[in-house]
Amino acid sequence: MKNTLLLLFVIAFSFKMKAQTVEASTTIPTNEYLDLLAANLEIPEEISKKYQNSSIDITFILTITKDGSVFNPKIQNDSLQLESSLKKALEKLPKWNPKTENGMAVVSRKAFNLVIPIQYTIEEEPINGQVYRKATPKDGVRNFMNRFIEEFKFDSNKVNYDIKMRLIFFVEKDGTLTNIEVAEANTPLFHSEVIRIIKSSKWNPAIENGKPVRSKFTIPITIKNRN
Repeated sequence: MKNTLLLLFVIAFSFKMKAQTVEASTTIPTNEYLDLLAANLEIPEEISKKYQNSSIDITFILTITKDGSVFNPKIQNDSLQLESSLKKALEKLPKWNPKTENGMAVVSRKAFNLVIPIQYTIEEEPINGQVYRKATPKDGVRNFMNRFIEEFKFDSNKVNYDIKMRLIFFVEKDGTLTNIEVAEANTPLFHSEVIRIIKSSKWNPAIENGKPVRSKFTIPITIKNRN
């Protein structure tokens, strides 16, 4: 009887030693998850103006529930009061794979530092007279920004600095873009990539006195390196 009890104890002890803990993980690559989060995070206009041509860094903590949903996200030192915007942005993203212990899902927390990848303002200069309705991307400024983020390709392992540049182009009467050029940049490596993305976008022309007119745009761009 004693031998039997000893054997059962050894089996139970061995089982506990082999039990595994699997940390919570995103269902898509983490870098894509953070990029989508940055793209969907709505920054109030007054904050965008204050930090234009710069970047906003936030450190936040997510509580991952047993079903993989995100609960009660918190921003550390939320001086910009972006917590409500963060919550709305997270609601649009895929659920997580929850943390498991001994094969059972448990609640866990994850901390991240998020850098808004691209911060820029679009400045329009009318060619002739006052423009009453500015030219705009056909799918809206927000979608234009999101698509730029998704399509811009560069190897962050090969670039250890922030990418900064200023683009200039014209929106013609028919909405096509012409004379696209990089006026200023701290590196020549990505000129063709940025021009390619801008050139492929569709725009509505500016309107003056009810008629389409040609207008000039300047786009300052900052791409924050996360390394």
